[in-house]
Parts: sequence; C-alpha cells; structure tokens
Amino acid sequence: MRELKKVLTAAAGVACALATTMLAPSDAAAQGPGVNGAGTTMGGNPPAPAKPAGAAPAKPAGSAPGAGSARPGGSGSAAPSGSGAALPPGHPSPHGQGHGQGADDNDDDDPRGGHGGAGMPPGMFRAPEDGALEDPTMPSGTIQIHISDLNGKPLPNTEVTMGILYNSVAKGESKKRVTARSNSHGLVQFEHLDVGAGVAYRPMVITDGATFSMMPFQLSQKLGMRALLHVYPVVREVEVPDTLIVTQSIVYAEVKDDRVQVQQLFKIYNFGKTAWVPNDLLIPLPPTYTAFATQQGMTDVAVEGVPGKGVKLRGTFSPGQHSVEFKWQLPYAGEAEVRFDIGVTPHMAAARVIAPASKDMVLEVPGFPAPQSQSDGMGQRALITETQLKRDDKPMTSITVNIRGLPSEGIAKYLASLLALTGLALGVVLAAKKPPERDRKSERARLLADIEDLERGHRDGDVGPKTYESARRELLDEIARTFAAEPEPLRAGKTLRGA
Repeated sequence: MRELKKVLTAAAGVACALATTMLAPSDAAAQGPGVNGAGTTMGGNPPAPAKPAGAAPAKPAGSAPGAGSARPGGSGSAAPSGSGAALPPGHPSPHGQGHGQGADDNDDDDPRGGHGGAGMPPGMFRAPEDGALEDPTMPSGTIQIHISDLNGKPLPNTEVTMGILYNSVAKGESKKRVTARSNSHGLVQFEHLDVGAGVAYRPMVITDGATFSMMPFQLSQKLGMRALLHVYPVVREVEVPDTLIVTQSIVYAEVKDDRVQVQQLFKIYNFGKTAWVPNDLLIPLPPTYTAFATQQGMTDVAVEGVPGKGVKLRGTFSPGQHSVEFKWQLPYAGEAEVRFDIGVTPHMAAARVIAPASKDMVLEVPGFPAPQSQSDGMGQRALITETQLKRDDKPMTSITVNIRGLPSEGIAKYLASLLALTGLALGVVLAAKKPPERDRKSERARLLADIEDLERGHRDGDVGPKTYESARRELLDEIARTFAAEPEPLRAGKTLRGA
C-alpha cells in the first residue's frame, strides 16, 4: 500500500477545491459565504487550515459533580447523581482525536482523519474536534468525558462505551468494554482505571448503527484526563439534505507473471453536518477477482470483500475526511492486453490511475486524459492519468482500465516448457542415483525452507495462486523423492522405532 500512501499525501487538498465546484449553488449558499471555485490539482497544496471550531477551554477545576461514573470491575453502568456545570470544567481544547480512519504517519494531511476542518474551503462547515487532555485536578485512573452535539450542546442520558485494550508481554493482548450514561449535563466519568503503558482507552458512543469515537489514549501514573466527544445525526443515503459527500479514488494496477495486482484507495470527505453510514453499498469489481485483503484501522470505517461481486463500504463517515485501502488480484495468463472495469464511490470528484510500465506498455482509461510517463517514486517508470469532475459533468459510475503492449508468451512459452521438461528429466536421473542419507537430509531441509518462503510470499500477495499451486506441488514431490530414495531397511528401522 505504500505507493498509494505517497500519492495520497500529494492529493490532500484536491477534494476541498472540488467540493466548491461540484456542490450545487444552493448547497454552497447554505454553507455560508466564501465558497468559490478556486482549487488545486491532485498534486497541489491544500488550503491553510483554519482554527478549529468548538467550545473554548475553561480553566481546569475540580471534578465536576453529577457526572455519571462507572468502574471497570463493576456492572458496567451507573446512574448520574447530583448536578453539575453546564460545561465540564477544564474540558479539552478541541484538538487531536478525529472520528475518521486516519492516514498513516507519513501522510502530510491531517493524520487524525475525522473532525477538525483542516483544509476545508472557506465558508464550509468545520467540524469541531474531539480530544483528550491530562488534567492535574483529576485523580489518577479517572477519565471524564463530555458528550455533545455538533453545536456543543450537551447530550444527556447518552450511553458511553469505554473500550479497554490490555497489551503486555506477560499477559498478552485482551479487550473488554464498560458502559455508563451521561448525566443531565452530558458528563460521564470512569474511575479506578488501570494506568501505564500496558493499557489504552477508547471512548465511544454507539447509536443508530453509527460509532462515534476518538483515537485510543493512555493514562499517566499521576493524572486523570478530560475528553470531549461529539455525536452527529445519522443518515443512510448521500442524496438527502445536509449531506455533502465528495470522494476520490486512486487505482494502482501492476501486471505480474501470473496475475494483475490491483491496489485501491478511497478518500471520502464529509463536508456536511451529519454522519453518513452506508446502507449495503456495493462497489463492483470484476467477477473473477481474488485475494482480497485490507487492514482494519482504528475506527469502524472499512471495506469487506463480496466474492464474485465486489466490496462493500461500511462504517461511520462523520464530518471530516476518511480513507480506506484494499487490494485484490485478477488471473493473468500472459495475454498481450488486460482490461477490467471497477466501480466507484458516490459523488466521485477525482480519480487517478497508475500503472508501472515497461517501455512498450500502453495505458488507456476511457474518459481520462492521455497518461503521462513519470517515476512512481521507486525508480520505476509508471503511466499516470487523472481526471477531475465539475458540477455540470456527468457523474462517474465506473472506471475502465485497459493495459496493452504487454509481452506476449510467443516462443518464450515453448522455450520455458522445454527448459522445464529438461530440468524434470535431469531431476529424475539425479534422483535415481540415490544420494547418501546425509545429502538427502540436507536436501529435505532445503526444500522445507523453500516451502516456508513460498507460503510467506503467497500470504503477502507476492506469489500468485497459479504459481503458488504449481511450485508447492513440485516442492512436495521433491520431498517425497528424498524419502523414496532411502534404503528399505533404514525406513523399516525408523518405522519400528516410531512404533
């Protein structure tokens, strides 16, 4: 996935500009003044981030009374008691913990994903940021969370789930959850929690099929923490009021010896004031695709493979930015041309297709400009084409990738077959000579090591299914020959000892 992440870094600001050109005039007006058509290409720089919106931090004070509280070892919930302040004293300055699936540490755009409005066009809704800060007035082992809506209004009687992850050398990894409800002022408090590097906490509000959460954090030995978490109205469809979804797609297609390896990245920007939870959204892939793989991030945003159909997009796309990455394969038998169609996410604003290329290879993507020859960042020639849509353009529903000029098998196929048959005959002759037992043992060890390397390559996606099956079968046959070459008394003796 590293190639896609490099491209993603360069593409950080494009959707912000595209949103201003794709939104209908009424949508732009509803967002406020300052929306215009200026922007950048996918390789351009994002607009300067504005100061995050949200409630101003108060001076830290003592623990607010009236917060609902829970202990990890208890029943998991507690009723609020007493009264408290309208806002949590010393609640964190809005920073640092987005809802979205963040990009990795190498990304130059907002690494938190989710909230914060970083890179948003002027006049667009800027989602308030979630976060957690240490508070010297909070007892050690305590987390107090303020639950609010997008306008900072407290949300009372809201069930809050605290995800707890234990990870240590002595005990390994384990997880558990405890719950509590916020009081009338939107405050909930978890007490007597474990501290130190071996445990992490992730506050969540799970409602209406959506999960609103912040990135996991740890408690220090001496101080407790205050946190701020926002919850949004949930929508299932993108074509509803107050839902402004803009997406990007990057496709990286590489033709290998017996397969086409395809990596994809979807970047989803939510410029609205609601959280979008896709309802059974299927993105088509070629029916013959195999070897689907993805990595689950720190949020519920993800894709899951549907064999023979494509992938389903799932999770909570709250205001801000989110990204999902995955890869899959197509069988390849040495044809001179490869062509496949893939679906796209809703409201696709920009798409880029990249293909590592030999000197004679040609990349064609109907509806896209002619590809440019560039380096892929790893010293290899790559063909790259991208397109951006404007408001009046016809919506993009699919992308067709056509790769031509691939080396055909031709006579090379017959030469390879001849060499394989020659090697097989030579192997049979050598096997008939019955090498000494010590040689057989070393040969068997070498073959077992080769099988381990083959399994590792297949698991990592570097070895295709056809190559894997044929190579594994040959290695197992070679191992069987080492046993068959043993003298009969030796094998009998081993059998008796084993009995």
